[in-house]
Amino acid sequence: MIVVRVLLLCCLCVPHACAQEVFPVRDEGEARDRLYDVLHYRIEVSFDEPKRMVLGKVTTTLVPFPAALDSVEFDAEEMRISRVSLAGGRLLPYEVKPRSVVIRLGRSYSYRDTLAIAIEYSCTPRKGLYFVLPDSGYPGLPAQIWTQGEDMDNHFWFPCYDFPNDRATSEVLATVRRGLTAVSNGTLLKVAENRANGTTTYHWKQSKPHVAYLIMLAIGEYAVLRDRAGRVPLEYYVYPNHVEDAKVCFEKTPDMIRFFATATGIAYPWEKYAQVLIRDFVVGGMENTSVSSLADESTVFDVRARLDHSPTSLIAHELSHQWWGDLLTCKDWRHLWLNESFASYFDPLYHEHLLGRDHFDYTMYEAQRAGINSDRTMGRKPIVSIGSYSTNVYPRGASVLHMLRFLLGDDLFWRAIRHYAAKHQYATVETHDLETAIEEATGQNLYWFFDQWVYKAGYPVFAVSYTWNDSTGTVFLSVQQTQKMDSLTGVFRTPVDVEVIGTTGRAVHRVQILNRDTVFVLPAPERPRLVIFDRGNWIFKELRFQKSDDEWRLQLAEAANPVDRLRAISEIATNKNGDGFIQALMTSAARDPFPEVRREAINALNMVAGDTLRKDVRAVYLAAARDVSPAVRRAAVAQLADSGNAECAAALRHALADSSYAVVAQALRSLAETDRQGSLRILRAHLSVPSYRDGIASAALAAMANVDSAAAIAEARVHIRYGNPKSLRFTALGILRRFVPHGTVSAQLFEELLEDAQVPIRNSAIGTLGEYGNAHVTARLQAIAADSTNPSAAAAKRSLERLQQRMEAQSGTPR
Repeated sequence: MIVVRVLLLCCLCVPHACAQEVFPVRDEGEARDRLYDVLHYRIEVSFDEPKRMVLGKVTTTLVPFPAALDSVEFDAEEMRISRVSLAGGRLLPYEVKPRSVVIRLGRSYSYRDTLAIAIEYSCTPRKGLYFVLPDSGYPGLPAQIWTQGEDMDNHFWFPCYDFPNDRATSEVLATVRRGLTAVSNGTLLKVAENRANGTTTYHWKQSKPHVAYLIMLAIGEYAVLRDRAGRVPLEYYVYPNHVEDAKVCFEKTPDMIRFFATATGIAYPWEKYAQVLIRDFVVGGMENTSVSSLADESTVFDVRARLDHSPTSLIAHELSHQWWGDLLTCKDWRHLWLNESFASYFDPLYHEHLLGRDHFDYTMYEAQRAGINSDRTMGRKPIVSIGSYSTNVYPRGASVLHMLRFLLGDDLFWRAIRHYAAKHQYATVETHDLETAIEEATGQNLYWFFDQWVYKAGYPVFAVSYTWNDSTGTVFLSVQQTQKMDSLTGVFRTPVDVEVIGTTGRAVHRVQILNRDTVFVLPAPERPRLVIFDRGNWIFKELRFQKSDDEWRLQLAEAANPVDRLRAISEIATNKNGDGFIQALMTSAARDPFPEVRREAINALNMVAGDTLRKDVRAVYLAAARDVSPAVRRAAVAQLADSGNAECAAALRHALADSSYAVVAQALRSLAETDRQGSLRILRAHLSVPSYRDGIASAALAAMANVDSAAAIAEARVHIRYGNPKSLRFTALGILRRFVPHGTVSAQLFEELLEDAQVPIRNSAIGTLGEYGNAHVTARLQAIAADSTNPSAAAAKRSLERLQQRMEAQSGTPR
């Protein structure tokens, strides 16, 4: 499941996001004890859309574990149970508890018995199943009903054993109004129309066992595109007006299936593979068995948006979960990395296959940086732990698998991965299962590796320097680990490749780091032109390498790996100045073959060259504004702001016609800085320009706040209204919030949004009132916080705490 992803492509507008756990901690993390083994779920549901109600009947077939079982408890929250019966029709007494239903069986049954228990019920779920319905503000919104089961939310729409240490087959019979299409797990057995009441029933059956949270249902007005990957039928449920764009966005799916089947050694394991677009999805995507739910705005892009955004990463991530997470599923949530880290590594592996090694290495570098940033901002936490950070189980975990591949080498790594997958297919797993499979396949005991990278936390901070001894023809390489060491983080043990580059050749030496402070002696018959520590950038680390100015310039110009060139840019931007570095960055910005290096060189030029825009630097920016890469063009357009140069101003106006939405949005921001008076007319004109997620209009509106605050506030008051695009509403809300401290906008305006139908808007308004509201709003926030069914309850609690702190600080009363 996608919760927080590393951003490899910049979005046009990004709502405020805060660091969070993957899931709220709902248990102690360990796998639950089971009194029965579920064999099969038969789920029959229909819907009352105006009431947002589910009417259902679930028949659960199970086998007891004990010798004498006289009651069964299913997870079920906020349900109205009307009838419970045993196969054959005998009614059973039951007790509804806050989070479950307990059923008395009337007598004891043993592990020799197979029971089928039917529960009839109705519910209006606040989790697990969601209704998206048009209303007066959004009359054109496509009607949808969709589910999201992970982590343990499916029991809000059907009673079940809702924990991942049990696997069962399932079938879903969904009765929907005529004109809607329903997709679920497995094979479509039957479509039956009832002309009398205007409904259609779709009967889907998943014949291979999977955990309960992977059962899904999506209902909407879809066009169905069909394809094949060998014998695997492929289905893409898309919006009728997106068919042509969807064909392009999904076209790599068959190649992905072939790639993952080869990599894992296991053919695609389910009856079909479907991908369905979801409106207002709560996550980026979800890997239900045989069908992935995908947020529509992150999946299908028009031809211009595809210049800045690609759905390939999301599609590859969710598809790889069909093996990692579905075929093999974590036994409890402490071991979620066995689902998510594997998918977060196999996604880049597919991109390596598709786009080449440079792209892959850059992606892994970004994953490492995300893990480092998480440690700095959120604190250290092991990957295997209760409520582990999303960054740990996504990019950091992927980085650990990358190091495992380096440690073992490709042959042993893939032998181990394939053995692990084959041994545990259709089963639940924990980290020890992976460790054992690796030892069985390779003969290597990697206790130390898992101990330092998975069960403990932190990362090595290497301080590296070297000297060359001409008399012995050797390099003395000093490697120190300077990270803070305690019970969570110790001295890291790892192999590292060191590349020594001379005028006549280069050599790679693998050294074994075992201690806090080590000096390695490496052969070097001539003075090295450059030394690269961790060639290939395999190790999750911080690196502080003492090098001369010439070496940093040489590394930027000649290092084979783009990550080493990016490290040189980072060092130059942070610690260097002078014409020699400006020239090196200009050359890199103009000529480096990898676009991300060109982009970073442009950004670094701004830091190194200073406030005065030199003619030669300006020439580089102007040339980069015509680069083939939209990301490079956008970076250049950002640097052309506030130059006061006619040629730069002309380039910015030319960028308004760029094929990339992101470049146009940046040109608007830059024009607002360059020509505050003259740009207002241009900004107003672009408020109505259509673009992906209204990025151009949002940029124009945000830029207005820097040009004419009164005009921006007036426009924001219009665009904050319910019925406007959500992205524009976020931008408007940000503008209005910005001017509350100045007294230009009253905090009372945000009280009007406390009942807004869009939860993110409502939560943002609640947060604003915590920062700037008065005591009179306390009662309304308390009411929201006290309502456990309100999805804004947690936001209201945080806002109340902040409001209380402010009032106490103003009165001088200690807490």
